[in-house]
Amino acid sequence: MDRGFLSRRRGTCGLRATVLACMLAGGMGVSSAHAHRAAPPPPGPALPDGRIFLPPPPAAETASNASDASIFADTRVQEGSGRWKLAQRDARHGVGHMLSAFSCAAGFTLSPTHLPRLEALLTRLEERVEPVVAQEKAQWNRPRPYSEIELPLCVADRGEVARTPSYPSTYATLGWMTGAVLSDLLPTRTAQIMRRARVYGESRVICGVHWHSDITAGWMNGAVLYTAMRGEADFARDLDAARAEIEALRDHPPAHLLPPDANECAEEEDAAAHTPQ
Repeated sequence: MDRGFLSRRRGTCGLRATVLACMLAGGMGVSSAHAHRAAPPPPGPALPDGRIFLPPPPAAETASNASDASIFADTRVQEGSGRWKLAQRDARHGVGHMLSAFSCAAGFTLSPTHLPRLEALLTRLEERVEPVVAQEKAQWNRPRPYSEIELPLCVADRGEVARTPSYPSTYATLGWMTGAVLSDLLPTRTAQIMRRARVYGESRVICGVHWHSDITAGWMNGAVLYTAMRGEADFARDLDAARAEIEALRDHPPAHLLPPDANECAEEEDAAAHTPQ
């Protein structure tokens, strides 16, 4: 593992044992330097408050905290691998990219161009959920894994991500909710879709921008928030419109729309079989 990791580390923090030692010493505890203001309340009916139902992130000197540190250190060696490249694809911003990421799981290409109602639905979902997650992040103010350690990340700009706390993961929350939406629309593909939602969240661990427990909290968050939104009349009506649209694309795809990339589908299958734990 000669990647110069140790030479790039700051202070005394290195891999596995030294990552854990740094965490236990307080080098990765909550710091005022990571203070984050909560966003204003989201539009629409009030959603369940994750500050009540989510567990707090693992405390220092606990087995869960040690597990987070170990997983972070172990996954750094995947730099440049196929799983790393999948994580980079999953890190692309925008609802359109997230929707396209579920194409293999759906069994056909989910083209935002051909699914404007679904894309609009997911955009509104994101606009409502992001302020909720921001409030949750501000509650616990957990630093990102790389805050005190200079190790490889799959994203180029550390600064933009580092300005927000780590727990819970917004990507994992939205990825899980996207999976739930698609499962409602394509129920026969629910198992494949929710497996992809899991892999999508785990990509944030592979990237090195989240602790593993941030992701599991995001999954719980997404499940609770989607259950609440699913019961809203406006959301249910928009979901029905998206259902007609996606079924039409599935049953009558345009000739120019290519099927999902077989190599990318194989990478997703492999990622699902090798979870970062």
